[in-house]
Amino acid sequence: MAHFGKDLDDFKGSRCIRINSAEQTEQFTVYVITVNCGSHTWTVKHRYSEFYDLHEKLTASYKLDKSLLPPKKLFGNQSESFVKKRQRELEIYLQTIVLYLAQHVPTCLAYFLDFDKYEIHGITQSMAEDLYNRGETLLYSKEPYEATTLQLYSLTERLKLPEPTCESGDVKKDLGHILDFITRCKHLKIVCEKEPVGTSNILMNKVPYDLTLFKSLQTLTVSID
Repeated sequence: MAHFGKDLDDFKGSRCIRINSAEQTEQFTVYVITVNCGSHTWTVKHRYSEFYDLHEKLTASYKLDKSLLPPKKLFGNQSESFVKKRQRELEIYLQTIVLYLAQHVPTCLAYFLDFDKYEIHGITQSMAEDLYNRGETLLYSKEPYEATTLQLYSLTERLKLPEPTCESGDVKKDLGHILDFITRCKHLKIVCEKEPVGTSNILMNKVPYDLTLFKSLQTLTVSID
């Protein structure tokens, strides 16, 4: 699984973000976003109001034109012609901000696109924050630390990248929290599922990972569902 925005010289928002469909309910429309990251892909669903909230957060921290996001429409926003037009406008919006922010994806955008579930940086940052909060408790417990093969693969690949351990700027998400934990971890349970992960085409039983840094390991179990 290539990490997002790896080849910036050849990076295009139109390749990695598409909104190919929309789902309508009685009260609102949900836009189905397809994210392509290397050879893997997944889908995320969001309402216009969630796009609006994202845009508010981004414009507060980055030099983004507020007019990039198509405006709200109070009436007639459920017609087929409007939904198709809005779908295309939101696609262009996402492609534009992703291209602009690809080198350093903000946390709010990463969560919006479910990077914490499917993308190397998002997964390892989520692991780091979890271990920052409960790592010491886990180390003094006899219960095994549970990690999926996707998490272990993401960690293996992240360690190969010539990047700072805390590229997000949030100390809780520093890779060092994972490294400190795994070198002292005594009990590990690896969880693997046969089905694709979530809405993605990622297969847990097909991804390689390295356990070399688990230097203190005493017990290892593998669970395949």
